[in-house]
Amino acid sequence: MNRFGGPRRRLRRLFPTFNKHPFDETLSLPVIFGFLKERRRKQLKARPFPNEWLKIIKRRVTFFARLSAVDQAELLDHIQVFLAEKGFEGCAGLEIDDEIRVTIAAQACLLLLRRRTDYFPRLVTILVYPSTYLVDEQRPIEGPVWEEGRMSRLGETGRTMGSMVLAWDAVKTGAADPSDGKNVVLHEFAHQLDYENLAADGTPTLATRRQQLAWREVMRTEFASLRAADETGIPTLLDTYGATNPAEFFAVSVEAFFERPIMFRARHPRLYSELQHYFQQDPVEFSAERTKTGSS
Repeated sequence: MNRFGGPRRRLRRLFPTFNKHPFDETLSLPVIFGFLKERRRKQLKARPFPNEWLKIIKRRVTFFARLSAVDQAELLDHIQVFLAEKGFEGCAGLEIDDEIRVTIAAQACLLLLRRRTDYFPRLVTILVYPSTYLVDEQRPIEGPVWEEGRMSRLGETGRTMGSMVLAWDAVKTGAADPSDGKNVVLHEFAHQLDYENLAADGTPTLATRRQQLAWREVMRTEFASLRAADETGIPTLLDTYGATNPAEFFAVSVEAFFERPIMFRARHPRLYSELQHYFQQDPVEFSAERTKTGSS
């Protein structure tokens, strides 16, 4: 018998190279757990998608109808896995139901389409408030002077938190209007993508050194431009909150990429190209922006 409670020969059938070396059992643990995780996810995707969940998506998540049939099917698969792996907790008296869970999951999983993903691996729990919530915070005023106070927020997450906080009314608004340039779910889950390489620097996991260098050069230039615009009061397409730091710049850029892709591509072509390459998507294909702005 082995530590998994089954005969060793069963593991050999699943993993032919198992136990070729005296330390193979230990070295193979990540492989074994990865195999089991992927098998479970495949089983989840094979289940029929609940009709009640689909009704929620069609009623709440406006962009879904604009996706291709292939992307719709993939999104539903991702939602099945996401909801099986992430916990939800209601705050300030809010009771979590499928309406909340599915509406959040559908928006978050848009970021996963068309590419290999591990489903926001550093995120365990999503806390949901009914509406804007208050947090105690210290804010820099000038030099070494800081001010303590209460700040209202629509969402937040952190690299070491393992959790995310969202305001339900902001989640609903973001899902209902896919082209207003604001979506708290996309913003906060963009942070989770940033954290996948164990940093919070505005650079998600990229496949090659060449991609990393290209990404950093474009992001550095665009971030500097947004900071300059924020300081001088020049109107910008990107939310100037992105001038706070590179991590917020990435999150704000992701919002604009999916919500205002036509204007984004026209005004920030290099930045748009980097995000398009990373996400393997071109949101212009399913954007509602064209019908609202008349842009082309």
